[in-house]
Amino acid sequence: MNTTLYPLTALFAWTVVLSSTKRFRAILREPARLAAWFLYLSFALIFTAGWSEVWNRTDAWTGLPESNTLITMCLVVCYSASQLALLQLWSYSPDRARRRIKVTISIVTVVLTAMITLFVHSDSTHHLQQSFKDWYGGSVEYDTYLFIYLTTYTTAEVEVIRLCRRYAKVMSPSWLRTGLITASIGAAIGLFYSVTRLADITAALADVDISPLENVAEVGAGLGALLVMIGLTLHWWGPRISALAQRSRRLIAYIRLRPLWACFYTLDASIAFDDRRSGSALARARTAMRLLGDVEYYVARRVVEIRDGILTLRPYQDPAYAEHVRTLFANRGLVNDDLDAAVTAEQIHAALDAREAAAHGDRTSSPTVGNSPADLDAELAWLLKVTKHFTKRSATPPELVNTDLTPTGGIA
Repeated sequence: MNTTLYPLTALFAWTVVLSSTKRFRAILREPARLAAWFLYLSFALIFTAGWSEVWNRTDAWTGLPESNTLITMCLVVCYSASQLALLQLWSYSPDRARRRIKVTISIVTVVLTAMITLFVHSDSTHHLQQSFKDWYGGSVEYDTYLFIYLTTYTTAEVEVIRLCRRYAKVMSPSWLRTGLITASIGAAIGLFYSVTRLADITAALADVDISPLENVAEVGAGLGALLVMIGLTLHWWGPRISALAQRSRRLIAYIRLRPLWACFYTLDASIAFDDRRSGSALARARTAMRLLGDVEYYVARRVVEIRDGILTLRPYQDPAYAEHVRTLFANRGLVNDDLDAAVTAEQIHAALDAREAAAHGDRTSSPTVGNSPADLDAELAWLLKVTKHFTKRSATPPELVNTDLTPTGGIA
């Protein structure tokens, strides 16, 4: 566990910490961001100290036996204080939050002092013990040290759960609400660590070896802390994920609409805002780069160009044919938007065939069949359904073979 999960987790946290140093002056002016930065810093230090490569060398570096245990647990207390301070800044008015944070810092100072004192005094009877019983029950000082540490950690986790659940219940769906729920789940998982360690002490005093449960403690500490850290910062970087997902959906929609768009563009290149057939390879590459730079704009353009293409076929659309196709597809089980999209796609095919077969001339336009969505998302959803039915048509259905494709009142 501490040879793979710990270094990877530490690397993630250090990446966040170090990438924020260039904005550290701005962070100092915002208490919430400063608390979040200390949260990541404590997290990075915890899992760096817990990494086996560092853990096995810490005693030699410090000259204090079992100092790796002391350092890691002190860092966990600092981490718990950081997450609690961040929630206090969110939960209370600035003055009240400031007072509570001062109390938290004072308590943590007392706890760390007591832990270090007890650990050093227990060193002579604790660090040479190798058995599970002697490790967790070797001295009163060390048991007291562990009890203070676990009480502090557990109290902080319970408070995190309380505050997160309290405010998540009254919030509308958002990244912040999701983050609070995630943090509360992480804190609850972290309690497995507390329970396991308290069980270690009790079992050692009862001369029972439960060392096989050590992985439960490590997973509870590691996974729980990671989820809390992610949850408490999710509202900052979560919207970026939403924006990236939106861009990805737009780009996929742009690509999926190409078969329908290409049909109209081949028929009449004037529907496009620029003529791409005459462009060089370099020009097309530049267009691709501009697309990636502003997907929203190019998707909207594609939608407009497809709609313009549909309008050019209005003289060749036959309402009677549309009703015939609607009845046919309804009998096949299509309903609602799928039915409308299938009818529109078939009308486009029929209008293209009629345009080829008929002589050009002026005529009265027939109504455009299909819906008219009110926003871009609805428009894309609609046109993607039309494109799906448009590309599925490999041949004219037998039921339509004998249908006259020339619009009603055909062109002379």
